[in-house]
Amino acid sequence: MSYWLFRVRVYHQSLKQWLDSLRQISTGLVALFPLALPALIMMPLLSIGVMASPETSAPVFLNTLWGYLLLLFSWVSFQRAGICATHYQLYLKSLPIKPVVKSASNLGLMMYGANFFILGPLVLLLIVLFQQSGRLISGDWVLWKELIPLSGVVVLAAYYAIIAVKNKLPWLSLLIFPFLAFVLPYELTKPEWLMLWGAVIVAERLIPTFSIKLGNWPEGFYRFLLQADIASPNGEKLRLVSLLLLIALTRLSASQLEPEVQPYLLNLVSFVSALLLASSLFGTQALRKQYQLYLTSLPESQSVQLGKSVIYAFFKALTGTLLVLASGIFTESQWVLWLLFYISTATGILLRPQWFLLFPCVAALIVFLASEFL
Repeated sequence: MSYWLFRVRVYHQSLKQWLDSLRQISTGLVALFPLALPALIMMPLLSIGVMASPETSAPVFLNTLWGYLLLLFSWVSFQRAGICATHYQLYLKSLPIKPVVKSASNLGLMMYGANFFILGPLVLLLIVLFQQSGRLISGDWVLWKELIPLSGVVVLAAYYAIIAVKNKLPWLSLLIFPFLAFVLPYELTKPEWLMLWGAVIVAERLIPTFSIKLGNWPEGFYRFLLQADIASPNGEKLRLVSLLLLIALTRLSASQLEPEVQPYLLNLVSFVSALLLASSLFGTQALRKQYQLYLTSLPESQSVQLGKSVIYAFFKALTGTLLVLASGIFTESQWVLWLLFYISTATGILLRPQWFLLFPCVAALIVFLASEFL
């Protein structure tokens, strides 16, 4: 077997294990996946068309690009172990393979894993260059300007795929900068936004890396829960990326709707975001069940540990809540609904985890009936 075929088999095995482990990472979140799977599959294809269109406005282009890159980064980062063959490094280092072959294999598997996220806009760009080669050679600057956004998508997609493989978090360019960009005036054009995005990436790479140490706080049961999340962060990563994608899609969809229809969309988003953030309680409950024998030996009652689990899950949801607050997509009425849906979902997870979705649905039905008859 050649080195390349071995790496491909390792990648496929790792991908299968990762997909199987999703049910263990977050049962509540994965339970919602069948409903959203068609949208997640179609989103990259539709996004490429939106970003490549010259008629797309700068705000819509920026929102679409952010959601596209978020989905790309999360998808590649979750495949990192398979792409880099992390669990086979000792064996791979013992093989008499040239470094250039190993680097080429990593690059090939990265392209294989990212597939249409990179190849989609790249192929579209090459088709346009081939079909419009005459206009480009003649110096049609209008066409050159129209190709800049699509070229920027290809470059940024390749960059964030490489960053994901290297296991680096683009906290400034992919998490903080888009929020700040939405607050700024929209006078900038699409090429100017891409140049600014590139400058933020350069600044991000110049900033020294930092790490957060726990120190002596928190202690006791809270420290146990926090260390478990640090050791297995995939569930929280998946939840965070899903929330950011929801925010990006909400911004993009709300801008295309009539003002009288927007509240219905925002009410639905408040429902989905509350379910998304409350689902972290599934992981906490699963952890308590896994270490039940150890936790019963601690000088704390089960009710106290349950209360601390709920408080810990609430503080984890606080991070996502602040992101939604910073996005500014909710009004006061949506925040009231969000709190109702969050409490009802958490109650359902604690009382009837198999039927947890029934609790927020009943709460939503009561709100609907009250708004119709009162």
